[in-house]
Amino acid sequence: MKACAVLAIVALAAGILPAAAYPDRPITLVIPFPPGGSTGYTAKLLAEQLSRALGQPVSVEAKTGNFGINAIKEIAGRTDGYTLMVGSIITNSMTPDYDREIIPITKLATFPSVLMVQPSNPANSVKEALAHLKSTSGKLRFGTDFPGTYVDVDFIMLGRAADLKVTIRSANGALAILNDLVEGRIDMAMLNVATASANFGKYKPLAVTSSARLPNFPDVATMTEAGFPGIGTSNWQGLFAARGTAPEIIQVMHKAAVGAMSTAPAREEIAKVNATVVTSESPEKLAAEIRDEMATWEKLAPEVMGLPAEQ
Repeated sequence: MKACAVLAIVALAAGILPAAAYPDRPITLVIPFPPGGSTGYTAKLLAEQLSRALGQPVSVEAKTGNFGINAIKEIAGRTDGYTLMVGSIITNSMTPDYDREIIPITKLATFPSVLMVQPSNPANSVKEALAHLKSTSGKLRFGTDFPGTYVDVDFIMLGRAADLKVTIRSANGALAILNDLVEGRIDMAMLNVATASANFGKYKPLAVTSSARLPNFPDVATMTEAGFPGIGTSNWQGLFAARGTAPEIIQVMHKAAVGAMSTAPAREEIAKVNATVVTSESPEKLAAEIRDEMATWEKLAPEVMGLPAEQ
């Protein structure tokens, strides 16, 4: 056997080169949170479109807990391209293994959030809600998936604006946060529009984090209109693979995922929940964006991690 052929076989066995027929069997998309939030919504939509485009079954599997790290561990080392992750990288402090274990492929969509209170809350604006808390408890209790998410900083800023003590309560996913709000364990929540659109009537919306009002919430002010410009983050979802996955596989999946999210059905489904399809020009461009994003959040992490926990 010629030396070049031997080297090719060794490289393929080591996962350096992809099989020529990739993908030739089912693919699994792992998500770090329970179905029902923006991550699950995006993954389900991507799976449907990828199945059509690739001619292989694509399923979604939740690996929750441990601040999202369980999902990262689930795909770590699986370099054959058949176990991928849909999610977003939030902070260095909560995802210390990110850069060692996974690599980005492309962004998929961005989701504005809805700032909400209990339906029985007498406030009809963000300022009224904060003023009510100031005159009663003197603190702002909010819900989050875990310490270190985008909304933590948003609520710190809201608390500062109203001179309120801010406390945090962690829950397992967006629906659990909504339940905490309904049950009165927290005062406010900021949930993505996918969850908010699917749960009309369970909360009172006070503002949206988008730059303009949303079709599903035409009477709800933006955070800027509510008097709080610069507060309120829209989160994004992306596709990731295990570090060590062959570049050829990454490129195949990048092209497939961008194409899948660019189809008319995908854009229409995303638009139904007032989200927007956003894809990356290349995996390298997304990696650079994430590095910049993580550097910014790392500066804020000590304050976020120091928030008192609400039991």
